[in-house]
Amino acid sequence: MKKYPSLTKCYKKMFPFKLATTSYIYPDHIIPNVTTLTPFLDEVELVLFESEGLDNLPDEREIKALMDFSLHGKAGFNVHLPIDIFLGDENEGIRTKGISIIRRVTERTLCLNPSVYILHFDLRNSDGQEETDIQAWRRRIIRSAQEIVKCGMEPGRISIETLGYPFEWIEDIVKEFGFSICLDIGHILIYGQDLPFYLEKYLPNTSIIHLHGFQNGTDHLGIDKLNGKIVDLILSHLQNYKGILSLEVFSFNDLKSSLEILEEKWERR
Repeated sequence: MKKYPSLTKCYKKMFPFKLATTSYIYPDHIIPNVTTLTPFLDEVELVLFESEGLDNLPDEREIKALMDFSLHGKAGFNVHLPIDIFLGDENEGIRTKGISIIRRVTERTLCLNPSVYILHFDLRNSDGQEETDIQAWRRRIIRSAQEIVKCGMEPGRISIETLGYPFEWIEDIVKEFGFSICLDIGHILIYGQDLPFYLEKYLPNTSIIHLHGFQNGTDHLGIDKLNGKIVDLILSHLQNYKGILSLEVFSFNDLKSSLEILEEKWERR
């Protein structure tokens, strides 16, 4: 295995919440990332963003290696389901394909006992165009949700991520099916949504938080790119939070700087 720069401090059980980051911190496959990260963090977010060919879905050898981490208490996992599935698309075949992908990924990874599966209810269709008939889109999302729960997963382990549209558009659907919430703070900020409102209203039903910075329109950077007062505001709401906080960044430098700021501000809160 290639030698990568490593964290020098263990952050396991340092906070009331579980601390995680992505399986794409190093430019390598999942196993080298997990091997290098697990001594230092509570969980690893297995990022399976692309479904085309499912090339980044762990194979049997990788699943066995990940199971070893899980069974021996070396690491916990959460799984980010592919984002190129469109559960509100007008085309029933595209929605059916999306459900099939979710089923395949969950069947492959359920043996890892992931804490949550993160899912997008994308407003876009498969052509990349945003749906304009919101009520019709919502009806299709409901039909997709009905199929998802038939996969046998406990609904609370499916965490619906906040995206670029107001979460109020789907909060009743999330509640009706018993799903939890993935509060993506980076998305909330970059799309100009009301962060204090989201924290107050949705944190009680949030199973996982995605925290990352942005700059000049580029997302998923270290939280050193966020205003310090915003980070203070976020941490003030997390005193009794028992879920997962995932630093959703994709480089070692962004992870390292984010951890340093998180630790410093937590100690000073």
